[in-house]
Amino acid sequence: MNEYTVEPAAMGDLEKITEIFAAARAFMAEQGNPQWSDGFPDGAFLSKKIADGDMYKLTCGGCIAAAFSVLEHDEEYERIDGAWLTDGNYFAVQTIAVSPSFRGKGCARYIFSAAQTMASKRQKVSIRMSTHEKNIPMRTLVQSLGFTCCGTIKVGGNQPRIAYEKLI
Repeated sequence: MNEYTVEPAAMGDLEKITEIFAAARAFMAEQGNPQWSDGFPDGAFLSKKIADGDMYKLTCGGCIAAAFSVLEHDEEYERIDGAWLTDGNYFAVQTIAVSPSFRGKGCARYIFSAAQTMASKRQKVSIRMSTHEKNIPMRTLVQSLGFTCCGTIKVGGNQPRIAYEKLI
């Protein structure tokens, strides 16, 4: 079994994390998912997330296996076509990408487990996330982890995303 660790990403990780996100964009496109077809997240976004302390890396055997970001609040989650399970004290897990060499090896599942631990330590009552309706692998995963589909939000002003929340 793979032994993963999660730690904050550093600027020295930017090049590898950017490569992982580029590979994730290509993989999603191959699967018919246009979620990041506009080039998001780009190097500037990832650099800012690292500088702000919101980007984390999942490592295994000294390699960066995946990357993800977290937020304690996301304004885009304030407007939902549907209803959240809670009124607000949540932890958002976002922009998850897994390296092609680690795909299918439990990285995303581990990320959500680590995020739940992080959220609990910060006394959050839930975890929220959103994804494109065509991101079937992610939707299947979060549903298997006990997330509830709460409705639809819009990201970037007009891009619909299926919104999920899990009580912790």
